Amino acid sequence: MASITVFSESVRGIGNAFIASVLLLILVILLAGCVKIDELRERYAPQSPRAAYEFGLKTSGLRQSALGIAWFEAGDQALLEPVSPTVPYREIGYVDPARPHAAAFRIRLTRGQRFLASVSFSAPDSGSIFLDLFRKMDRLGLGTRQVASADSTQSIQFDVDRTGTYILRLQPELLAGGRYELTVRTAASVIFPVSGFDSGAIQSVFGDSRDGGRRSHHGVDIFAPRGTPVIAATSGFISSTRVGGLGGKTIWLRSAETGASIYYAHLQEQLVDRGTRVAAGDTLGLVGNSGNARTTSPHLHFGIYRNGPVDPHPYIYEPDQPMPRIAVEAVTSGSWMRTRIDDSGIYAGPTRQSGPIQLLERYTSVHVLAAAASYYRVQLPDGTTGYIRGNQIEPETEPIEEFVLASSTPIQSIPSETAGAMGIEPPGKSILIRSRFGDYLRVTTDSGQTGWLLDI
Repeated sequence: MASITVFSESVRGIGNAFIASVLLLILVILLAGCVKIDELRERYAPQSPRAAYEFGLKTSGLRQSALGIAWFEAGDQALLEPVSPTVPYREIGYVDPARPHAAAFRIRLTRGQRFLASVSFSAPDSGSIFLDLFRKMDRLGLGTRQVASADSTQSIQFDVDRTGTYILRLQPELLAGGRYELTVRTAASVIFPVSGFDSGAIQSVFGDSRDGGRRSHHGVDIFAPRGTPVIAATSGFISSTRVGGLGGKTIWLRSAETGASIYYAHLQEQLVDRGTRVAAGDTLGLVGNSGNARTTSPHLHFGIYRNGPVDPHPYIYEPDQPMPRIAVEAVTSGSWMRTRIDDSGIYAGPTRQSGPIQLLERYTSVHVLAAAASYYRVQLPDGTTGYIRGNQIEPETEPIEEFVLASSTPIQSIPSETAGAMGIEPPGKSILIRSRFGDYLRVTTDSGQTGWLLDI
């Protein structure tokens, strides 16, 4: 009996070990599976609120719905037809929740600038508006490449690393609507390096001739009283401090944010040592005129190097321009208006310097999308988008003309021969003409329906 008991205990021990091994194997497999799931989640993690929204449309099946297709098409089409506002820029517009809409703005940006854009609905429960920034790469045959997207605050902060043409796209999510406000501006991307001064103190700029044209100036000279604090334009560490040569007492700061090397020269004193870590705004030294600046007034030579010298002015220039005031009435839902004079100009931007895209006849229909300064951003019935002066359009409140239909007439939703009829108006019905576009009249029927009919 003793031997049987020992055998039973041995079998039980082997069984327990086997079960434990199986359980351990299962645990390892599950953990490995979790790791793979986490890897997949990380791999497909959306990079922006818009990307998450697009992913939701696709996985829910809405991407292939008529509304979803129209939303994606509106976003793509906007990139092909941007307007060209001046910066700083502000507009107040209205989004119709029943119609997918997107707008795009062409902006020229310079390396070193900080680009700032923000948008929001007036009502907090009106949904989200997505902002995306693209860089045009047509010269390389690459079209446009997305470089930044708004975060959850519906704002973008982007430090420009290449001079070029950029496109900002604005698009609300499906069925979101209401009045919104968009602001766009540029700013300095680093702190001005001389305490208490700004770019007005610069008296010699990048590229100026030196030594009779044998070399060019690889920075800017900022003039200030001797002993004025010189500060770190960005956080980083001191890679070098030197005494002697053309720069006299110099400091090199390596930026922790961009890796750029920032050069301070002609100092009176150096107050940091090599290897010191500094925060933006920390004092590095004092303005002087050491080195080959002994015969000039005290100033700081400030340079930035990123694979060679670059113009530091855009990095430190803070535009002193207020956000434009909206000088025309803000738009409301479905704001159709008409030109009040002949030769009303549609412009690429909200200034006459933009040059007219085209001239419109009196009573031409325009769909008002947004107000910007003394202009409206409008869209013509054929899709052309631009800006028109506020004093050149008027509401359609009073009809241009009234007449009675002599025969049955189809009323269309858009002024196109390919458009289907919204309905048929019988003869004898009264029609009010509100505006016109091409061969079509924008009219209101006896029943209050608004549409288009062919002017015959």
